[in-house]
Amino acid sequence: MLGDDEVLKAVQSHIESRGKPLAGPLPGASAITWHSLLKGQIVRSIESRSEKKRLHRGPLDLSDRPVYDALGDHRVPPPRDPAKQYSRKLVRRGSIDDRLCACGNGVVRCRRCEGEGTIRCAPRQRCHSCRDTTCCLLCGGDGRSALKPAGKQAGPPAHTAADTADRGRCMECGEPGVACVTCRGRGRVTCPTCQGEGSKPCPDCAQDGTVTHTHCAGTGRTVEWTEGVITRTPSTEEVRLPESGPLSWARKLADQHAAWTPTTLADDDPERARVEKDFGATLQPLLRTHDQEIARRTELAYVRFAKVAVHEHAHRIYYVFPTHGRPTVVGRPSPKRLWQIAGIAALVIVLLTLVNGLLA
Repeated sequence: MLGDDEVLKAVQSHIESRGKPLAGPLPGASAITWHSLLKGQIVRSIESRSEKKRLHRGPLDLSDRPVYDALGDHRVPPPRDPAKQYSRKLVRRGSIDDRLCACGNGVVRCRRCEGEGTIRCAPRQRCHSCRDTTCCLLCGGDGRSALKPAGKQAGPPAHTAADTADRGRCMECGEPGVACVTCRGRGRVTCPTCQGEGSKPCPDCAQDGTVTHTHCAGTGRTVEWTEGVITRTPSTEEVRLPESGPLSWARKLADQHAAWTPTTLADDDPERARVEKDFGATLQPLLRTHDQEIARRTELAYVRFAKVAVHEHAHRIYYVFPTHGRPTVVGRPSPKRLWQIAGIAALVIVLLTLVNGLLA
């Protein structure tokens, strides 16, 4: 772990290596601030348990499934890898009911035809070819015409060509050219399905009189039991502390130059005390056990670095990062220097604008 003396020595060596000797030693002529970063992820295995009645149509062998007495007390070893999805199905002890179905052979009598194989059908049905729903222009299909009073013989009324087109002799009143050519004035035609027989094959059972029993799906057997399901679902939480602040630039430099220290934040982890001290209450939500959490895998990395301001070089800020060898020093313009550069750039833009205005 870096100390103040080691940091100042690294900064002084960095400055002098660039041909900028210092007037005196850095202690007393510099300011050091320490910062910490934490990154990585925590993968938790979240367990849920459920129980429900199950029905299987047909024979089923459940002998290979684990048996439990109380689902909440059933022990399952913790997962080796919390990142993997896991699901196990179990059978409650004594809940299996394997029986023959009441139907006997998987079929039951058709309820639509009552086992007859046929259903009633109207032997005649309304003719859909009659023009304007009038099967006969004179008698309307009843054989009597209002234009033919009793005792008198009146000729047929005059009709237009449109009225009599595709019209034939009425089989009821006998008049030619006035009746629908399909039903011949009767208004009804023989049912094409039953051909006038008055019954037709049952569409549900195809004239067999029996249908497949729904409860057993035609197998003649059912198996019922109580099923318990234990599911473990991974939940991944990304860690980035501090979550916000002025360290975004420093974080990029740390990713490039620093040697991060792995940490699991376990009770026996030597880094845990320092990480807790640096991040305080912000870290507590990461350490607590979530609801139904049964296992976790912590993959975190921690780094503590120094930010140094040197009075003789007020325009620079020096970041010192720990490495596996000598500390790495990275210099960047100070905030004041950045504002100066921005001001100069703005002034240049204003001057160019004025010059262009004068030349226009």
